[in-house]
Amino acid sequence: MPNIGKKREGGRWRSSHGFTLVELLIAVAIAGIVMGGIYSVFLSQQSSYEAQAQVTALEQKVRAAMYFMQRDISMAGCDPTGNANAGILTAGSHSIRLTEDLNSNGDSTEYNEDVTYDLYTTGGIQKLGRKSPFTASNQPVVEDVDALDFLYFDAAGNVLPTPVSDPSRIRSVQITLVVRGEKTDRHFSNTTIYRNQAGTSIFGPANDHFRRRLLTAEVMCRNLVF
Repeated sequence: MPNIGKKREGGRWRSSHGFTLVELLIAVAIAGIVMGGIYSVFLSQQSSYEAQAQVTALEQKVRAAMYFMQRDISMAGCDPTGNANAGILTAGSHSIRLTEDLNSNGDSTEYNEDVTYDLYTTGGIQKLGRKSPFTASNQPVVEDVDALDFLYFDAAGNVLPTPVSDPSRIRSVQITLVVRGEKTDRHFSNTTIYRNQAGTSIFGPANDHFRRRLLTAEVMCRNLVF
């Protein structure tokens, strides 16, 4: 049989094809470096995707919660007949109770006409609750809420001390809400101090790995302007 692909050295035939052990080790090392780089890029992209997904979810949560509060607070004092005595009943730093006569029947006792917003905790999770005499207990608006803060302003734009002793003086309400993500991100450390528009610290620093979003809105109580 012809010695194809072989050459004679020192009286022995040696194959001229294939890789030596050193060449194989070098190839494996290069492949490992390449695969490590690819995996590192994959992890970075995955982390970036998860972070963006959390930010999007946080934005949706905090905006949905703010929408409900703005809607109700803007209607506080709605009293078409003048007989319901509707208005803001209690005004604290972290809770508010208001009434409104939505069906114009002269009282504010129907469902959704007497509303309280505050924070409560169940199962170790703090939530923004919406409560009325009909539900008797808090109904969750959004979960993982770290802070809920209210500032109240009179007709001259002055901040009223809380709890407001005379809620009839309130003309606008400033709401500040801090919502936390559901999962931690080990690549992120949260050392932020969250403040309301008056510069008062309302939460933090948590010194943890949760992402958070703060949203502030001021609501004009158009039915209380008289």
